Amino acid sequence: MDAGLAGLIGALGGGFIGAAGAWGAALIAFRGARYQADRQGNATHEQWLRQLRRDASLAFISAARTYSEKLRDCCGAPSGSVLDAAIEQVHPAWQRLRIAYEALQLEASDGLLQPAEAVLKSGTNTNVLIGMRTGTQGNDDQALRISSLEDWQRIELNIAAFVASCRKSLHEPAPLEQRNRR
Repeated sequence: MDAGLAGLIGALGGGFIGAAGAWGAALIAFRGARYQADRQGNATHEQWLRQLRRDASLAFISAARTYSEKLRDCCGAPSGSVLDAAIEQVHPAWQRLRIAYEALQLEASDGLLQPAEAVLKSGTNTNVLIGMRTGTQGNDDQALRISSLEDWQRIELNIAAFVASCRKSLHEPAPLEQRNRR
């Protein structure tokens, strides 16, 4: 009877250890699958966010280049109706640039907002002169052309800096990806 009891205890112990091992393996497999699903979900989310930042950055760059072109047109426009037509196109381009900047504020990091703000501020002098301009007076037109040229040069440099910041931002690891690497 002792051998039968010992065999029964051994069988129960082995069954318990086997069940515990199977339960442990199932738990490890479940956690591994959950970890993999979380990583995949995070990667998909980060890709979506990166696409939003990219789209907002592209819209801002496009609006900035359009605004820059309008400033350049003011630089070379002769006085009179040609200059007036060029000036009339600056304000709508400025408005589109401001709207693109506001959209960028929702998506971009501070590292992108600083160069974007520099682009936005590049046209301030010309916008002030256009706002103060009354009629077509030679001195005002000359000051407007000089301001447009200076602002155009600044905005082109700032657009280049913004594009460089965009490249850097879009190629560095996303915040969730950095957190998952730890």
